[in-house]
Amino acid sequence: MTVRIGDMTFSDWTSLPIRNKYTDTFIFRIDAQACLPPFAYAPLIRRLAAHVRQKRSCASIWIQVDSPGDWFVIEVQKSLRGLKMPYAVTHAGVQLDYIDFSVLPTLFHSALAPPPKVENKLPSVTREELRCLQALGRMKKGIEKEIASLAALPHNAIPDLLKNLEQKRLVEYKSSPEVTRGKAKPEQLELFPSWQLTAKGLSFALRSWGVPKGTPFDPRLEKHLAQIGSAHRTRSRIWSSWLKFAWPQAEIWASWSEVRIPETQVIPDGLAWGSIEGYETLFWMEVGDNHKSRAKIQEITANRLCEAKKFCERTGVRLVYAQLSPDWVRETARWAFSNLPLEIAVVMGNPRHFGALPVLEWGKVTER
Repeated sequence: MTVRIGDMTFSDWTSLPIRNKYTDTFIFRIDAQACLPPFAYAPLIRRLAAHVRQKRSCASIWIQVDSPGDWFVIEVQKSLRGLKMPYAVTHAGVQLDYIDFSVLPTLFHSALAPPPKVENKLPSVTREELRCLQALGRMKKGIEKEIASLAALPHNAIPDLLKNLEQKRLVEYKSSPEVTRGKAKPEQLELFPSWQLTAKGLSFALRSWGVPKGTPFDPRLEKHLAQIGSAHRTRSRIWSSWLKFAWPQAEIWASWSEVRIPETQVIPDGLAWGSIEGYETLFWMEVGDNHKSRAKIQEITANRLCEAKKFCERTGVRLVYAQLSPDWVRETARWAFSNLPLEIAVVMGNPRHFGALPVLEWGKVTER
């Protein structure tokens, strides 16, 4: 039940009973597999919270995350530190306790009346079609194998899904001649033959993430948009499919390309989240570096691994760090992978050999 407060909307609202009194709590729901990284939601939630505080200064926010693991939930919670409003972040479906709030919310002697409901007038789509819209909502545009990987769908299902969405006027295919790969400015991206959202499709994707009409949401986008259409960007986007092909025993819950990591300047080419050998794991992938000197490659690789390690230590997940580069780059980068802890595995492969990864060994570097 979507509800409205002023110009903003929320997934739902509740008046929670706490200590024989009641809260005024707005609910924001997040699907961890909706093609957005956990850090993307914080700017939106902070904007919503600021609006609510102006309208109902005693209100609180409850963020409910539908997630197969703990990492995503913890990262959402960390990204909201300092929010000037009582908030709680939990897994979806759990019973909320007052100690889950950042600070105890204002309590009222009786349950409050709910805010006005909002009728969602959106076309009917399947869950798989929605995933395609959400993937394109972050990519801006892409080809079928990229959409399949980022939407976590079988590649052979994508043509029919896109055809259905095209009939509903939610996506369109533009096949203008290509420009020089990797050299386009953002305003030239329409020159790449690719699928993209129509205005109606973008609106649908934004509403599915809980973004109210008229509210900017640029944090959803990939970084380095000028690389769209390049071989480098395609490899970044198909990282999830690469992992599933190489290690069918792994569970890959979600993946994102070109996502900035909070509190660092590091942007992994590909980042996937899932489970392998029973451990919740982040799969960090870097492509290339063949245009840099050997000394620079070692310096950059050591820095990336250090940042990736600190990033995983924040929430206790394990790290698989993948270097997909030409032979001489892998040989050079290997020197940066020394004294690995047992919670980290480094795997090395060639970017031209799709799905080729070596056997994973914790605390070691392995190469295909």
